[in-house]
Amino acid sequence: MSTPPSSGPTTPSRPRTGPDGVWTRLRSPPGLAWAAVLLACVASRLATAISYIEDPDSLRFALSVADEYNIDALQPHFPGYPVFWAAAKLSTTFLGSFSAAFALVGGLATAGLLWALLRLWGRSLRSVEGAVLTGLVVVNPLLWLMGTRYMPDLMGTAWALATLSVLVAALRVSPPTAARRWAIAGVAGAGLLAGLRLSYMPLIFLPVLVVLWRVERRGQQVLAGTVGVLVWLVPMTLDTGFWTLIDVAWGQTTGHFTEFGGTVQTAPDLSRRMVGMAQGLWADGLGGWWPGRHPLTVAVSLGVLGLGGLGGWQLWKKGLFRNRRAWLVLVSAGLYAVWIFFFQNVIHKSRHVLPLLPLLLLVVAAGGAALWRAPWTGRRALLLGLGGAYAAVTLVLVAQHMSPTAIAQAKTYVERRAAADESVRVASVPLINDYLRAQQVDARYLSIEDSSDVRRLQRAETGTTLVVGTYASLLDRAPTQVKRFYHNPYVNRMWPEVTVYVY
Repeated sequence: MSTPPSSGPTTPSRPRTGPDGVWTRLRSPPGLAWAAVLLACVASRLATAISYIEDPDSLRFALSVADEYNIDALQPHFPGYPVFWAAAKLSTTFLGSFSAAFALVGGLATAGLLWALLRLWGRSLRSVEGAVLTGLVVVNPLLWLMGTRYMPDLMGTAWALATLSVLVAALRVSPPTAARRWAIAGVAGAGLLAGLRLSYMPLIFLPVLVVLWRVERRGQQVLAGTVGVLVWLVPMTLDTGFWTLIDVAWGQTTGHFTEFGGTVQTAPDLSRRMVGMAQGLWADGLGGWWPGRHPLTVAVSLGVLGLGGLGGWQLWKKGLFRNRRAWLVLVSAGLYAVWIFFFQNVIHKSRHVLPLLPLLLLVVAAGGAALWRAPWTGRRALLLGLGGAYAAVTLVLVAQHMSPTAIAQAKTYVERRAAADESVRVASVPLINDYLRAQQVDARYLSIEDSSDVRRLQRAETGTTLVVGTYASLLDRAPTQVKRFYHNPYVNRMWPEVTVYVY
């Protein structure tokens, strides 16, 4: 005989809790959690979008979207970045503003980067690890700044890490049919990456080779990679012209390695390159202290060092560093580090460290999750305090980024002087002259690297001469006025101080 139901009051059962002590019934669905992250990434980047050209590199991409795509005219420079350009152009058409379009692409790339890291780590967004990593990625200073710049680096980083995570998945999953699907997707992603950020290819070069060696149906993978390349290479070739593209590719490639690329050949001081790379990762990337920075960055430094050490220890205890796939990622990161150390401008452009930065954030996030679960009182308040300092450093830099950089301020000054006086001459290096000329600053331009231009400048007796840059000894007379413009070098390391001499 069955027991009749009780007619008296019942005690509600306690909601089930997960391993983190979080009530599972109150957890949001995965789709809702990702929607919230996507909204936060896009809204924050749109709210902090910039409306000025902050340096010559950004100028080329801005002109390619706002004016026309023309590799021969360096809009943008080779290799053309057609995948990124297509995304920015489509966003511009949708939003009606190219500055907002770059911020939209940056916000989407930030969310995509978070997905890639969680996939690589094998953690859910709705875990403690996922929550800590989300905070570190969304509020990271360099990632946020690059998310609003007119540059393809952040989108390239997200795609490179996503491709890396897919390639690693191909080596991890079973059965073989699933591994083949992941392998095909990963190699196809590598082909697309070449049209998005070619200089990031060294990060995934080794994983592609390992996947081709280990996973069956290599022919299908090679075909997928070829299709990934043809998707962007064919339209770019048709638009530019085959022989024009060859000429531009040769000129820009040789120029990068021998003239203007900031490689070890043109900047051979290895100690400066080492310091520049360390500063890019530590100060620019993680918000750490560096001589001259605000004392708040000391708190960020202590937090990063402490959590990073704790995270490394936790990953070691769990055997991550005895995993072959983890070593594949570490060696790939090492190969990329060697590549940029010798063949990229790590002295003046911290953006080249971007693909390495998210991997460091994984280690810090592991430490943050371990601290959150620690048994002692006050550990969560400490973690939130460190997070507050980290966010404060980022928000200050982001707010400063919304104001023009030093060269952009100098451009406004020269433009105002040129509009008031048609006889104004501007003398500077070709890069600055091109930056001003491309923004329709109407003046006569003279290159200080051209001896005939320098002689014309020294013989000029009438009109106004503006010398942009630290070239006070160019003329044998004292300037009538000296204007100096500044920006925080941790916003953009390129030209944090620009001087204009008026004669």
